[in-house]
Amino acid sequence: MNAVVEGLINKVGNKPLVIWGARMTGIGFLRFAKKYELNPIGFVDSDTSLTGRNISGLPIGLPKEILSLKKQHQDLIIVVAVSIKEDEIISSLAKMGVSGAEIVNYHDLTKTFFTIDIVGSCNLKCPSCPQSMTGLAPKGFMSLETYKKVTDKILKEVDIASHVSLYSWGEPFLHSELPGIIEHTHSLGIATAVSTNLSIVSTKQIKAIMKTGPDYLKISISGFYPEAYDSTHTGGNINLVKSNLYRLRYLIDKYNVSVFVEVNYHLYTNNIGEDLIQIKKLCKDLDFALSPCYSLVAPVERVVDYCEGRIDEETKQLTNLLLVSIDKGLEIAKPYSHLPCRFLTNQLNINWDLSVPLCCVVFDRQTSSIVDNFLETPLKKINEKKIGHPQCTKCFEHNIPHYQLGVNQPEWAKEADRVIKERHLNDSGLRLSMDRL
Repeated sequence: MNAVVEGLINKVGNKPLVIWGARMTGIGFLRFAKKYELNPIGFVDSDTSLTGRNISGLPIGLPKEILSLKKQHQDLIIVVAVSIKEDEIISSLAKMGVSGAEIVNYHDLTKTFFTIDIVGSCNLKCPSCPQSMTGLAPKGFMSLETYKKVTDKILKEVDIASHVSLYSWGEPFLHSELPGIIEHTHSLGIATAVSTNLSIVSTKQIKAIMKTGPDYLKISISGFYPEAYDSTHTGGNINLVKSNLYRLRYLIDKYNVSVFVEVNYHLYTNNIGEDLIQIKKLCKDLDFALSPCYSLVAPVERVVDYCEGRIDEETKQLTNLLLVSIDKGLEIAKPYSHLPCRFLTNQLNINWDLSVPLCCVVFDRQTSSIVDNFLETPLKKINEKKIGHPQCTKCFEHNIPHYQLGVNQPEWAKEADRVIKERHLNDSGLRLSMDRL
């Protein structure tokens, strides 16, 4: 046990802990808490789509419930476990009368959150994703043996590693060794996050993955019916996806595994009516969280090209489907341009072939790789190579970081409403499912 872990344990002891942040960072802290026999009693999160749910039997409430919890537990500790917006949350806690001594800012202890893109390809060619573009990155898989070396190095170089995201631009369900990768990660006391399009034919693969119980599973969808889905999840099969969603529910219940499933619904102009209504019903039936989000364009290189007048045909076609255009999204994000880029400051991405990109929202290896081999490069040196990188400079010049973060969501919602009214779109599904924005 290192000094940072020992210090945290000495501070919290057996005191009741409320974890602010009910997605991957918070889920990662929960596994850490279980490993060291701490006393978490629940979660809070401002996202109302999560309210009333539970993670490993612990309830998720709203932040305002902290006041009543403080009355019930005089020695309550709030663990702020998020990847962004820590300062805002700590400020909110101060307004509630929660002192610094009652708060643990988990990011101060962890510093770096790791994403390991174990698969360098995808079975879909979604127009908003760089996987639809060719020639920008090699394709392949990270072996379990190599993955073990990566995690060994991570544990040697950081004080705490509580969770790992096993995806970035690739489709991890294509990896035959994904179950073994999850099992190995859990054996280290580290939580796992997996994202998938779930347009996967192999029921055997899905069964093997779910038996291992990934802590967090995000499923990317952009429609309930083929007409909408096919245009934005190109190459996928929505009927196969829906069948697999039912299969997930069955397998989670059968193996009694704790997996937090979240359906990440990408909003476009053509899928906000009946499609969204039906997805909401489906998620309710299966007891999966539904998280609608406004679609944007990736990667950074593509948005830079757009800002500098180099607009490819696919981007032109895609802009017609966006509820919030690139230009409007950049404008909405502009007031936040003085803030640091969280993609740069708190994340480290590792590609399947051990190369390290500048951040998680770049893709072109020729312009955005900073290290050829993670195993041969100290973490400190990797972080130093990020500073002043030309791609990073370009990204900031055009205010792209905060566009990619989707900051100032109320303004995104206002713009979406304007587009809906202007184009006379059916927004009944949107109004039912976008309360949290």
